[in-house]
Amino acid sequence: MTGRATAADNSSMTSMNRRILVFAATLLAAGVPALAQDAARGASLLAEARAALGGEDKLRAVRALQARGEFKRMAGAQFTIEGELELSLALPDKMRRDEDMSPPGGGPSFVRTEVLNGTETWEENSGGFMMRRGGPGAPGAGQGNGMRGGRGPMDPEQMRQAQLRGRQAELSRYLLALLLTTNDKVAWLATAESPDGTADVLEITPEQGPAVRLFLDTATHMPLMMTWQGFAPMLLAGRRGRGAGDGAPNGAPAELPRPQQTTLRMTLGEYKTVNGIKLPHFITRGAGDQTNEEWTVSSYRINPSFKADTFTRK
Repeated sequence: MTGRATAADNSSMTSMNRRILVFAATLLAAGVPALAQDAARGASLLAEARAALGGEDKLRAVRALQARGEFKRMAGAQFTIEGELELSLALPDKMRRDEDMSPPGGGPSFVRTEVLNGTETWEENSGGFMMRRGGPGAPGAGQGNGMRGGRGPMDPEQMRQAQLRGRQAELSRYLLALLLTTNDKVAWLATAESPDGTADVLEITPEQGPAVRLFLDTATHMPLMMTWQGFAPMLLAGRRGRGAGDGAPNGAPAELPRPQQTTLRMTLGEYKTVNGIKLPHFITRGAGDQTNEEWTVSSYRINPSFKADTFTRK
């Protein structure tokens, strides 16, 4: 895989699948009032959405999923990082995300790997730089330099637990977004409206972590967007030292700005049928009113045979 960094072009982050982004942004801006939750209607709508994706039998048969494609990510106001991404999921509790990219300003490609394997999690960077998507509780979390917003060092075990919770929540969101698979409580909240159409809003409430709101097109029942509350991602980069999880990378800032809570979102579009299941081939991520990542999926594999060491640290 190869990657590169280019000067940022804000329009490029929204040029692909503009309709879904405008629709999602309008729904998000409109907001959803806090209403009495309707669990029965929520379960019914989720079942209809699963039927629209491919049907209960096909979705239940999925035990693993792998997606490959190209991504773009905003890195500050001046650069867009581009590269290739591979996401591997194995139900119920395994996830691996590999990114091949180059740091801002050019230079050799480097590969970043994030892995969740049950109750274990790890990450590593190969190449001259390391980069992590920071923010407490987010993948790549733990303030990078072991500091809690300048309030003193964070205990390594606390950092590991925060990272574990963040990756477990991330896996749950991927399974919900791609396969509408969840064991958490589901309830219908409201119908959101935009000039392009309407969407039923379901709220999925886990035992731990923030609730997720899932927007389903009222006409097709297809997933359009998910939102949840969390910390806006921070892109932290420095010269590779002892490896991820071992403290600050060489050259990392001594103190990091305190992250801010905001509405995070994932939009889903350009559905294509793969082995009888409709899967999104264009995905964006954003915080607040900003889109900071887009992913164009080139291929999916359903129930691939992963190597024995895919989710273990070598």
